[in-house]
Amino acid sequence: MKDRKHHQSEEKKILKDSHENLGNSNRDFNFGIGFKIATDFVASIFVGACIGLGFDKIFSSKPIFFLIFLILGIAGAFLNIYRTILNLEKRNK
Repeated sequence: MKDRKHHQSEEKKILKDSHENLGNSNRDFNFGIGFKIATDFVASIFVGACIGLGFDKIFSSKPIFFLIFLILGIAGAFLNIYRTILNLEKRNK
């Protein structure tokens, strides 16, 4: 009888641990997605700005290429976020 109660308490502990781990893995997944979106956003804008500055330096045309590529970087950042969200929705179906 005592062994049976001990066995049941061990089962409850295992189930509790597995539910806690499931919550942690979901939290880790959400953190990873948020980090990916933030990184894509910042990197796209940074790369666009750097390309624009490079072209401005090459052609000695101060702000025009910077502004063009900055806008392209921002548009690319939002496009990456949109694609990530579409992939998440597809995965959750």
